[in-house]
Amino acid sequence: MEPRGDGFSKGLVVGTLLGGVIGGVLGVIIANRMTGESRPKAVKSGVGTANLRQNLEEKISQLNETIEQVRDQLAQASEPEPAPASVAEPS
Repeated sequence: MEPRGDGFSKGLVVGTLLGGVIGGVLGVIIANRMTGESRPKAVKSGVGTANLRQNLEEKISQLNETIEQVRDQLAQASEPEPAPASVAEPS
C-alpha cells in the first residue's frame, strides 16, 4: 500500500495533464467554430474579385505614400539644426 500523499500527487499530475489536453482540444474546436461563423463569404463572380484586387492595390498605394511622407518627416526631424549666430555684445 502506498503512502497517501504519494498517491495524491500522482493523481494530481495525471489529472492536470489529462485536463490540459482535453481542455486544449475543446478550445481548438470551439475557436474553429467561432471563427468559421465570422469568416466572410467567398466572392462568387470574377468581377467581384477584380474589384477587390483594385481596392487592395489602392490601399497599398495609399500606405506606400504615407510611408514616404513619414520617412520625409523623420529625415527632416533628424537633420541637425543650424547653430544660432552668436551676437557680439558691445563693450
